[in-house]
Amino acid sequence: MGLFDTVELYDGVHLPEYPDGVAPPSEVTWQTKDIDRPYMNTFRITADGNLYKEEFHFEQVPPAERPHASRDDVDEDDILYLAGSRERVHDGWIHRDDFHGRFDITHSFESIESLVTYQATFTHGQLEGFERTD
Repeated sequence: MGLFDTVELYDGVHLPEYPDGVAPPSEVTWQTKDIDRPYMNTFRITADGNLYKEEFHFEQVPPAERPHASRDDVDEDDILYLAGSRERVHDGWIHRDDFHGRFDITHSFESIESLVTYQATFTHGQLEGFERTD
């Protein structure tokens, strides 16, 4: 358990030895813990092999719009009062042309009862290739 990042693959990204009978790679939510420090970031790998990272900021959500803050049994010092107090706001995508190295992406396919892992290799933000490692 712990924090992880999400990796989205565009249509046209080829994964070798991809399992039969499962959703295409671009429709799968891939996870990684290997790019920088995991912080619930979202990364994208485009069909032409570029790596992008989502930029975002947080905004405060008024108590009236939070899921538990208006309940009679929840006080301001209750942890439930804070639930939903921050909203993530998308600011755009930046090209990670500074990324040089490898990271794993993983997805658990229930339909085939298998955890599938690939290692992606990048040189200055450009995909060199994937290798299946599970």
